[in-house]
Amino acid sequence: MDMKTIGMVMVAAVLVFTVYMEVKKRTTIGKLETYLAKGDFESYLKLVDRPLTSILYPKYNVLFLRLNATMALSDAEQTERTIEQMAKLKMNDEQRLALTVKAFNFYVDVEDKRKAKEALKYIEKHGGKEAARVNRRTYDIFLKKSSAYIPEMEHALEKATPSDEVMLCQLLAVQYENKGDHEKAAAYREHVERVMDATLGKNAGAPE
Repeated sequence: MDMKTIGMVMVAAVLVFTVYMEVKKRTTIGKLETYLAKGDFESYLKLVDRPLTSILYPKYNVLFLRLNATMALSDAEQTERTIEQMAKLKMNDEQRLALTVKAFNFYVDVEDKRKAKEALKYIEKHGGKEAARVNRRTYDIFLKKSSAYIPEMEHALEKATPSDEVMLCQLLAVQYENKGDHEKAAAYREHVERVMDATLGKNAGAPE
């Protein structure tokens, strides 16, 4: 076999391998999305942890996929371990910010005020004004037990979309709990249920 033929065979082999890898990438992501939609986190994590998945995607991406699942499962130990693993990786600014936002939400959820504040400082410095505003509000309401955002949120409800209405009412319920007004907090939680029931009802009746 001459060198030209060998070269052509090698190029063909590389092409076949490249196509195979691209197909496997798309297939893997499709399966992960299906498992996620079904709430089948056991199958999701098994697929994420397969050696082939680590070959198909960069380590940051694989760990980020794992992080999504452990957070959804409320597995605090695994989530913190994954965040710590990812923090040691070399990453660009966009990846660092995405990880920090995830970490911030986790630390708020487990009420780790110190780590949440560290993450918030990074977001406020690198995440833009809107991200800084939203995450500062979250920190104040959940960790500082603030109720200072009630007036602006109740005003925003007047023109809110259903999804925004749910979010605002949930935050208003927490703030009224912070104030000790349990009756008002309960009223906003009931409001959330009504909006969600109405939205689900509309979706169920929509033509396919």
